[in-house]
Amino acid sequence: MNDAAERWEVFARQDHEIPIRHIGRVEASNLDDAVVFAVTLYEEWTWADMFIVPRREIEQIVKPA
Repeated sequence: MNDAAERWEVFARQDHEIPIRHIGRVEASNLDDAVVFAVTLYEEWTWADMFIVPRREIEQIVKPA
């Protein structure tokens, strides 16, 4: 098992009528830990939806000049 931590980007929205937005990131070595860390870190707010994505899976489509 690889215990190296990786970055997980966290996205959420407080109401189903508003767009999803990036709210932060967590570092974890697996999905289960990332879920726990994200929910714990951002539990101050009530979310209608919350998503996490490994940073390595996000593709930059517009790059700085």
